[in-house]
Amino acid sequence: MGFYGKEPVTPEKCSVTYLWTGLRTPGIFIVSVEGDAPNYSTGFSLVRDSHFVGGLKIDVMGWTGPLGKGTTPYKVKHSFEGEYQSKVVISASNGNFVVDVKEVPHDQVDDYIKSNTGQASENALVS
Repeated sequence: MGFYGKEPVTPEKCSVTYLWTGLRTPGIFIVSVEGDAPNYSTGFSLVRDSHFVGGLKIDVMGWTGPLGKGTTPYKVKHSFEGEYQSKVVISASNGNFVVDVKEVPHDQVDDYIKSNTGQASENALVS
């Protein structure tokens, strides 16, 4: 039987990029994390902490169990709409980590998306 909860991350492999979408509109945070989760883990996801009032806090979640020896490397990326924050908190089973946000100006968003996702539209990133 598996259990849903926070998963560990490698803090150096966490990144947050903010895509400016224009004036008076919220932009998009693209959050990417990597880590080594206990065997056997699956269903990794990034979830906004709706109770956090200090900006943006993202919980790294997944299903683990039954427990086995060793670890499983994973990567997960997700996008979140919101007003710009210079730092984002990534919350994992091995702690909370403050990550500096990289900015992409609105006139460079299309090029960023094409080079990083192969998508022609920023709408493809919002879920």
